[in-house]
Amino acid sequence: MHISHFLARVLNKLHLLSVFNGSSAILVNKKKFLVPLPGGQGYENLDLSEPWMTETLLALRPLFNGQFVDVGVNLGQTLLKAYAVFDDIDYIGFEPNPSCINYVQELIRLNDLKKSKLLPVAVGAKTEMLKLNFFAADKSDSSATLIENFKKNATPDHSIFVPVFDFHTLTHFLPTKPFSILKIDVEGAEMEVLLGLHEWVTSYSPFILMEVLPVYSTENQSRLERQDKIEEMLRGWNYKIGRIKKNSPGSLELIDKIGIHSNIEDCDYLLYHSSLSEKISTCFKTAAA
Repeated sequence: MHISHFLARVLNKLHLLSVFNGSSAILVNKKKFLVPLPGGQGYENLDLSEPWMTETLLALRPLFNGQFVDVGVNLGQTLLKAYAVFDDIDYIGFEPNPSCINYVQELIRLNDLKKSKLLPVAVGAKTEMLKLNFFAADKSDSSATLIENFKKNATPDHSIFVPVFDFHTLTHFLPTKPFSILKIDVEGAEMEVLLGLHEWVTSYSPFILMEVLPVYSTENQSRLERQDKIEEMLRGWNYKIGRIKKNSPGSLELIDKIGIHSNIEDCDYLLYHSSLSEKISTCFKTAAA
């Protein structure tokens, strides 16, 4: 059953959307997509957050090689934006949460996104089973993390065990052309993802869109050490760091270090090989910190 966006809002306010099993439609960058709403799951996709991601992808469009790797798919928020921006795209997504995988498979089916592949695994430095901790009853909780004690003052609501694969297990799934787009949104496990993809990054120099949550203070030694390791890897790869300025579409603040800060609006970055600096400056408004 297909319903209007307005009716979906009404049903949600009346707490009746959870008994609904249908879809609604949205426009992203003037393209129409059907959003499945099984039991109310996916309702947040009707009002996609983070418009800066769409703006960033639009700015990258002249440099896009057609291949998009999404580590941390969740409910397909970035998948929708990528298909809305790029006319031709080969998409591969990694997501360890089985509930999210089931949802996004239906999202792909409904919209006939045939060049999409989903792998029901996390990406990490080694192949293993890890505990995915959720901090809400929501089975698609976007704040779920594989990193123990990453949220020091929060107690997990529940946990599940999920598979983590390293590069050698995933290599034949990854693009083999330079300058793909790699998006990483993994709630604290960025270091493990980058370690796991080290060989691929050094071989193909993808553009990396990555969230690194704030360290907040020097007392948060665990987060600071992880951040320092990420910066060390980026230097070794000869990568530049651009902080995405969300209040100024298509703008980057070029920085040498992520640093210690507490601004949640300053935690998303475009990372790119230094050989692409001139091309990046033609696509974005750039300024030094």
